[in-house]
Amino acid sequence: MKVITSQGYINEDIVESKKEMLSGETSIELVVWTTGMQDDNGEALCVLSDGHHTYEAAVELGVDVIFTETEHPEGLTGEALLEATWMDSDYHYLDTKENVW
Repeated sequence: MKVITSQGYINEDIVESKKEMLSGETSIELVVWTTGMQDDNGEALCVLSDGHHTYEAAVELGVDVIFTETEHPEGLTGEALLEATWMDSDYHYLDTKENVW
């Protein structure tokens, strides 16, 4: 599974606040939604819709991030899900920032 997002903007003040909240944690859990789609390498794609600043803080602190895969609350998948969760940039891999398509 690969986690994707279309949120490009990250507020460093929020990340700093999240880092304070994560102090002492060894792992966190973030929910991702199943898209029912695959990338060009055949990897299943899931969308992170919330927790971007927490993710960045965890990465900076070396805290393990565990992604829990679930279906969208309204049952959206595919293009409908991507349109509903689009934020401010092209869809890219959360970990590498490289565009998916």
